[in-house]
Amino acid sequence: MRTPNNRRHRTPGLTRVAGALALGLAAALVPAASPGAPVAAAQGSSTMPDRTAFYTPPAELPAEPGTVIRTEPMTITPSVPDLAGGGALPADAQRIMYRSTGAAGGPIAVTGTYLQPKTPWAGPGPRPLAVVTPGTQGQGDQCAPSKSMEVGLGVQTAPPSAAAGYAVLDALTMVGEGFAVVVTDYEGLGTPGHHPYVNRDSQGRAALDAARAALRLPGTDLAPDSKTVVSGYSQGGGAAAAAGEMHPTYAPDVNLVGIAAGAPPSDMIGTLERIDGGLLTGAAGYAINGILQVHPELRAAFDRQLNDEGRRMLEVTAGQCVAETGVAYGLRRTTEFTRDGRSLADAARSEPEIMRVIEGYNLGDEAPTVPALVLIGRNDDVVPHETAVDLVRRWCAQGTTVELRTAEVPALAPGLVIDHAIPMLSERPTNARYLMERVRGVPAPNSCGSV
Repeated sequence: MRTPNNRRHRTPGLTRVAGALALGLAAALVPAASPGAPVAAAQGSSTMPDRTAFYTPPAELPAEPGTVIRTEPMTITPSVPDLAGGGALPADAQRIMYRSTGAAGGPIAVTGTYLQPKTPWAGPGPRPLAVVTPGTQGQGDQCAPSKSMEVGLGVQTAPPSAAAGYAVLDALTMVGEGFAVVVTDYEGLGTPGHHPYVNRDSQGRAALDAARAALRLPGTDLAPDSKTVVSGYSQGGGAAAAAGEMHPTYAPDVNLVGIAAGAPPSDMIGTLERIDGGLLTGAAGYAINGILQVHPELRAAFDRQLNDEGRRMLEVTAGQCVAETGVAYGLRRTTEFTRDGRSLADAARSEPEIMRVIEGYNLGDEAPTVPALVLIGRNDDVVPHETAVDLVRRWCAQGTTVELRTAEVPALAPGLVIDHAIPMLSERPTNARYLMERVRGVPAPNSCGSV
């Protein structure tokens, strides 16, 4: 029998939320590229200002992870949630670049966005910090959240691309609770190199180093020991989970008090099988490109499995944001990309070295030492519900206090990402309150023993 702490949440207003989401998806997909769109940049127009100089790292990087490399003032427009209140953004924004540790283990520069609330902090001690880890953006540099958040919807014509700054929704929700917020762009988005999509180590370190950087920024009301939380959904849920797992060994200096991991891809093969044939099929290209950047020795293994169309899929997705990848490869089966017509998941299983790397992306071998919330939709069409439950069980077995929250959303449009995204939209305020309760020292709900 389930305890009240493992409660199931029925999501109100499903028709309204689904309609808004579908409209947003359509708006993002209309200007996207066709399957034949070139990857190399060409002359064309863009709604995003040219910030090339800012996103170019210095020749020498600082020795210490989390060191701030540079900052500049930033405007976030439009401030949709605040239009009713006159359109004033409730925080001052900065674009930041900081030093982190990449997927290959070496020093890298990562960019992001810092939001300083305009309302004074009324709680005890210094203001708390929330690290927001964004969901899937894509693999092109134009997809970096700090770029798309600046303009709301970043559109360029050559190659055709559209990047929606939806990470601002999570950021402003956390600001509304009183947090200062830092949003990481992750490794390779905006900065040189392929983005190593869903790479556990890269994402976890980028999140923890973003916290370190924010805590060192001048002119904030944070302190070095400010209570810190990490919150993300989808790819961001995996990043938040990774940050929680890696915190004790990689960044024990960060005063982490809680994480919220929404729909975390904790079992990579299981997630690959779930997205196969759906709108996010092409995200497999992001993952393979990232693997090959870190493990070029696996090129021969992938060449044994991929046909010409599969290799072209890697080339095309390498420069895309998620909207145009959905247009180019959405609803296609990965059997179209392999030499023998097997799925990409089955092809990977036949290559032990590929499987070794993929399994290293999985979550659950380590566990957070702080309370954690895991949110998952019953009918999530990107991350299987059972894999999130398994992650909770593995963390519980290692002593973590975990709340499992299952959103009882009916299957509205399997494969179109709507069933994945609705809990993200509907549960944002609940997640923010959960994390603020950890800051205030409220005992954390615990589902361990009932899952």
